[in-house]
Amino acid sequence: MRVLNKLFIFLGLVASSISLAAEYPVDPKSGLIMAPGWELVNYQCNACHTSMIVVQNHGDKAFWKETLQWMVDTQGLWDLSDTWEPTLSYLSTYYGQVEMDMALFRRLPLEPSLQPALVKPFPKEPK
Repeated sequence: MRVLNKLFIFLGLVASSISLAAEYPVDPKSGLIMAPGWELVNYQCNACHTSMIVVQNHGDKAFWKETLQWMVDTQGLWDLSDTWEPTLSYLSTYYGQVEMDMALFRRLPLEPSLQPALVKPFPKEPK
């Protein structure tokens, strides 16, 4: 009986998270869920890269904050100032943490310390 109760609770949680995203259409151009805040995220993210990178990633608010802060610190993203909270709220709500489906992947991703070092590009030759 306990297993059955846990199953119903799990299915309820899955259904509620699917219905949360399903109540909004997906923008055919960006691929983003057109929920409140999507236009802000669309404009900010697409300034530097395709929004499909957003769609492929999932994380809680801390994950998204760390990712965006990295972009500010190292990739030239402007300070989000008063748009931090709406951006983080949208991303963590509609692209929140999900468990990896090991039926699709053969192993978990490598820890950052085990990944190869990023290669710096060659410096430009002076003219």
